[in-house]
Amino acid sequence: MASGSATLTYQWQRNQVNIPGATSSSYTLPAAVFADDGAKFRVVVTNGFGNSTSNEATLTVNAPPSITTQPSNQTVPQGQPATFSVVASGSATLTYQWQRNQVNIPGATSSSYTLPAAVFADDGAKFRVVVTNGFGSITSNEATLTVNAPPSITTQPSNQTVPQGTAGNFQCRGQR
Repeated sequence: MASGSATLTYQWQRNQVNIPGATSSSYTLPAAVFADDGAKFRVVVTNGFGNSTSNEATLTVNAPPSITTQPSNQTVPQGQPATFSVVASGSATLTYQWQRNQVNIPGATSSSYTLPAAVFADDGAKFRVVVTNGFGSITSNEATLTVNAPPSITTQPSNQTVPQGTAGNFQCRGQR
């Protein structure tokens, strides 16, 4: 509330910069977004005898989490680590829970998760994270792990005894 002699004029400011058209005794931010969090608003009241500036009022915007960078697919050699990460924003405090094939991974509660040593059985596993705060939660896209493994021989060639002049046939079976 402002008082003074003669006609009063108002100019609202955001972070000490005039807001175009914000010239009444009140100001309504049309639709607050998370980027508005922490903005400071004040008003300069003027008449023919001078001006007065209000104290700043800080806007706090509570927002559910959102994911700005999704985890990406990983390809690693067998025995090497695989790291998945996510970048999220939203009101504090964000919590994370990583999942493998939609099952929580115990202790995997940061913005990144590292599988210490991928084995061939991990090939094709899908990893995602659930990000939560006091205003909601969001689940990331799934990222697929591909594990490159050296070939292994499943059937060794066997000794052959053949008569002179005939063909010998050796076979081997392998898998990736």
